[in-house]
Amino acid sequence: MFLKQAIVISLLYLTALPAFAGDGRIEIASVDRDIYRHQERIVLAPAVREKHEVYEIKGCGEKELRDQMTRQGTAWSDGKKYDSVTSWHVTWDYEHERSSQSCSAEAFQATAEITIRYPKWVRNEDAPQELADKWDGYLASLIEHEKGRRDMVVEAVEDLPLAVAQLPAAPTCAELDQRVRSLCHERMARLNDDAKEYDAATLHGAEQGAIFP
Repeated sequence: MFLKQAIVISLLYLTALPAFAGDGRIEIASVDRDIYRHQERIVLAPAVREKHEVYEIKGCGEKELRDQMTRQGTAWSDGKKYDSVTSWHVTWDYEHERSSQSCSAEAFQATAEITIRYPKWVRNEDAPQELADKWDGYLASLIEHEKGRRDMVVEAVEDLPLAVAQLPAAPTCAELDQRVRSLCHERMARLNDDAKEYDAATLHGAEQGAIFP
């Protein structure tokens, strides 16, 4: 007889990023199947949601806008301030499928909550067109950079369910929990390292044109 018990674990990662345009919460993950099987185990597609938070800046000059972003940006562990910060909170839950001699993970599902904080320029009618064009180009480049980061997070959480499904059954559920925890932490640490490499390669979006002024 199999006994099932649900377990939930969460992990938080933060990384400094430039800005991104948009408001509200949207679904950003799309999968063809919500439920499928891998080697007779039920695997649930991940849920990914994105929330945007803005801080307003005002003015009609490049220096004025830059100074406000510098003041209101987010301080990071490297001692610098960034125009925007992206964080993701990944949780996962699954059931214990137990027999008299083993325990395995069933119906594993990962959930990622992605939050992006970025500046929003509140323009007035006196704003020079040249400045508006420069800002729009800057923001478009930031969006390109953010899409790259967002896709990295989505790919990582989409990979988790199959990775867990491939884990062999453990002698006890306590040992299974340790295996699942170690695997998920390793995958999230890899994501964090990849994110740092992405920022280094793009100079936090500067190589993609995200420079202002």
